[in-house]
Order: sequence, then C-alpha cells, then structure tokens
Amino acid sequence: MLVEDLQNTSGDVASLQNYLSDNFDQVYDFFTHQKHADLIASRDKLNRYIQLNRNVILQIDINNKTNLAFISLLLDISEELGLLAPFRFLYDHLNGKAFNIGERLKAASQYLIGVKTADDYINKYETICNHLQLSSETEEDNTDRVLMTMVNYYGQVIHDFGEFNIGKVLELKAKIEKSLSDFEFSFLHNKLIEDVLSVDFASFSDAYSRIHGLLDSFLGRDIVKPVYRKDFLLETGTEYCDLLSGVTNSFKAVRQISVNKYQLVKSDSIFNSLGRGVTVLTDENQLYAYMNSFGNMHYEKLIEAFKTLPMTLFEKEINIIDWGCGQAMASMAYFDFLNQIGIEQEIKNLTLIEPSEIALKRASLHIRNFSPATDIHTINKDLDALVNEDFIINKTNTHIHLFSNILDIDDFSLTALLQLVETNFLGDNYFVCVSPYINDTRTSRLDAFVKFFSKKKDFAKINTIDNRPGQWISSWTRVVRVFKAAL
Repeated sequence: MLVEDLQNTSGDVASLQNYLSDNFDQVYDFFTHQKHADLIASRDKLNRYIQLNRNVILQIDINNKTNLAFISLLLDISEELGLLAPFRFLYDHLNGKAFNIGERLKAASQYLIGVKTADDYINKYETICNHLQLSSETEEDNTDRVLMTMVNYYGQVIHDFGEFNIGKVLELKAKIEKSLSDFEFSFLHNKLIEDVLSVDFASFSDAYSRIHGLLDSFLGRDIVKPVYRKDFLLETGTEYCDLLSGVTNSFKAVRQISVNKYQLVKSDSIFNSLGRGVTVLTDENQLYAYMNSFGNMHYEKLIEAFKTLPMTLFEKEINIIDWGCGQAMASMAYFDFLNQIGIEQEIKNLTLIEPSEIALKRASLHIRNFSPATDIHTINKDLDALVNEDFIINKTNTHIHLFSNILDIDDFSLTALLQLVETNFLGDNYFVCVSPYINDTRTSRLDAFVKFFSKKKDFAKINTIDNRPGQWISSWTRVVRVFKAAL
C-alpha cells in the first residue's frame, strides 16, 4: 500500500524526494483518484504518517515542483479527512510561498486556522462562500469537493458551539439558506446541502455525526457510468450536417456555426451546465455553448503549441490520437495549422476518444469533412474505461497525441493512462498537451505525465509554457507541454 511505501521511504529527506521523483504519478492517483470510502479507511494511517514524519516532510526542497505538489496533496487530504493538526502546519508551511494552493483550500483555511470565537466562524461566511464559488467555477471538475469543504465548515461550527451556543449554529444555517434563496446558480444548490440543513440539533453530537455520515455517503456514492457505444459513430442527416457542408474547412468557419446557433438559445442554465468545461455533454445546445464559449481559447493554445513542433515531423505519415476529443477541436486546429504553413501531410489514421456520444458523433463528422482520406476510429469511452483492445495497431509508427484540456482533470487514473500509451503506441511519439492554469497541484499532474516519458528513448522537451491570468491573451491562462519520446 502506498502509505506504507511512503513511511518506508520517509526516514530522511533524500529518500523521500527520490521516491516522489520516481513514483509521483502513483502518489497523485492515490490522493486524488481513490474512492472516499477507501480514504476514510486509511485515515488513521495517513494521520500517523504525516504527524510522525512532519520534520522530514517540511524539509523537502519545495523549489522542486514535485515535492511542492506532494505537500499540497497532503494538505488537500488533511482537509478532506478532517486532520486538523496536519492541515494547520502544512498550510502554514506553504503560506507565503510562491505556490497557488487554490481557492477551495483558501476557504478551508478561513475556518481551520486562527478561529477563536463563534463570531469568527460566522463573520467569515461570506469570504468562505466567495472562495468556494470561485473554486467551483474555475478549479474543480465537479462540485463534490467544494460541497465537502462547506459541509466540513458547517459541521465544525456544530462541533464547537452546538452544545453551548446553538444560536450561532442557527445563524450560520440562516446565512446558508439565504444564499440558496438569493443566488440561483450558487454551488450550494445540491441535495446534500438540503439534507445537511434538515438535520435536527436536539443532540449536537448526534447532529455532527449525522452530517458527516451524509457527507461520507455523498462522496462515496457510486456514480453510474453511461452505456458506451461500440460501433463507429458519425453524425448524419442533421441540420448541422447541412450547415457544415456550406462552410469552408477552417476552425473559425466551423465554430461560427455554433456561435450563430447559440445566440438563438443562449442562457445561463446552458452555460452553467458545462461546468468548468469538463462535463460530459448530452445535448446539442451544450455543443453550441461549448464551441462558442471555449473554442477560441482552445484554438489559440493549440496553434501556438503546434508552431513549436519540428518541421521534419510534417514530412512523415502519421497517426493522430485525440484524447478526450470533445468535438475534435484539437484535431481541427491541427488541420488548420497544416493549411497555414502550406503542408499537405498524410494523416493515415485519426483516433477520437470521447465519453459523450453526441460530441463524438460531431467530432467524427468534423474530421470526415476536413480530411476525407483519413481513416477515423471512434472510441466512446472515458479514459478509465479504455483497454488495450480499443486501439488499432497499424503500420504507421509516428504518432501525435493531442491532450487538449484533459490532463489537468482529476477524474481518471494517470498511471493507467500512462500504461495504455506505453503499451499501444510503439515508435516515435509526439505529445501536445495544453490545459488551463488552475493551480500548481493540477500543473504537477501534467509534469508527472511528462516525467514518465523522460526516461524513454529519444526523449526531448520541445516546449514548456506556464501562463497565469494576465500573462497571455486577455485573462486566458495556459499550461503547455510539448515533447517527444520513442516507445
């Protein structure tokens, strides 16, 4: 088990740093991809590990991004599992460093650090809510962890003041209820919050236990996966097909169709249904909204990344694998780029991987229009559902992997993805990875992906960019990793 491995390698700073360097993809998966129930089962071991190895953990070199991300992961898990002492000393250690821990943990620090009175808890409500709302809109892949932090906050007030100052608990409850009434699109609109607010305070200790029972059940719930289609998917016979046939094969012309259609149905509810742009889409209006809202940003990141690829690559016959392809924006951008530099590259096969059936059908249609001679292979799955048999082995041994706004998402196992790539794509592999900058922990996930391939033959970094808000176009952010490796 990973906790035991960490314990065995934390006898001194050098040993721990070496272990993290060699195994960070597994460490990241352990802390971010396990079921909540499994983490709960490891709670005492994790608490003991962090407490016993405090001195070593705090001495690792945080100028190294992997080490810094490890401390952030420990901080995150301490908040989730209610490990108050570890949270406080880890937060104090990171506070003031050149490291962005994210809005959600900033919210948690408001009620876990420096709070002495009931009024302190109540007066920080608006600040906590603002941090959590921002986190739900810009950081988290869904609202689960944002809701977790809010429920932990509410539970902490009940724990500390439910017996002797029930009035303050009721005051906080009233504030939450007012937020639900006043803000239609607040992250608080969830059945979990309704259930938590309905818990009776007759016994404050029972109320505290009941609330955390509700939270544990919510976080540990089994999310029903959709039934994926195994056949080749292609959008046919729709109005969109007709509209697409009337425009030129350029990304901007294709996007404009969605822009025009979205203006007819535009609403806050449709846009908010996209989440942070990571929701599995189920409705055509969502397709229009996504292309309208995020299309230009994706395109600019990708075009700038493609400019750094070596010219010799464009002379080769290649396969493209578009991971989490959505509507195939990354692949369309690549075809656009080839047109811009005046090169007709032979793209033998293009694999589109996407859990949304409606998005995958549209992606396939887009590619058929852009490159009729290319063999298209559709895989209607999320990344964790992929198996080796999903991939077609062919004679072309130069592969371009497009990871557009996917590697920063926590909802899949990084270790399993790395094994899939290593097993199924022998030959020369070029990786174009672009994501938004969310926080430094999420960026470390991309760096762990790169690091895995750094040990492979002919590895070469081609481009590395980290732009926070205000450092690139408008308020757009980007994290770019372009590299090659032979497998």
